[in-house]
Amino acid sequence: MSIASMSSVAFVRRQDVDLAQVAPAGAAPNSLKEIELATAGTPDSQNAVTTALKVIVTYIPTEVLTLYVAVLAAIQLPDRTSYRPLWVAFFCFLAATPVAVWLLYAAKVITAGKELPVAPRTWPVWEMSAATIAYVAWAFALPESPFKYEFAWYTPALAGVIVLITSTVLGLVAPLFQRTIPS
Repeated sequence: MSIASMSSVAFVRRQDVDLAQVAPAGAAPNSLKEIELATAGTPDSQNAVTTALKVIVTYIPTEVLTLYVAVLAAIQLPDRTSYRPLWVAFFCFLAATPVAVWLLYAAKVITAGKELPVAPRTWPVWEMSAATIAYVAWAFALPESPFKYEFAWYTPALAGVIVLITSTVLGLVAPLFQRTIPS
């Protein structure tokens, strides 16, 4: 859960906030469903800062990155001359990223009682592409990134700038790529 989501849940717990679809006024959300609904916040709690943060955070593939970080931590390099295991992990998760987006999307479609989106025209292509681009940027910025060992021009400062630019640009251009997905 993001900090923005946690602060939205906290806001809903205030006694002077009435969010009928979450919990009655003065009552705190006390089930998983109520907490999930509360993460969206209320119109009163939304502002330019929270909107900007949500757009940026939306384009971070946290599910894939979490697993990738765990794999990087588990990889024990016998010597520092071969970084092949790091590259294998990078490319495996690169391939897994659009697949993970599709699987989560398909699960939501099936849960809603709709037909499985098998045809490529029914896929969330923008989200699959954006997640893959974001994965590369974030993987590039990780401390044990294979890029760090292979490219002399790599610096943590450059990696940080690339992550910020990539996340921001993806959020800004997202409205240009939003299309209705055929059923």
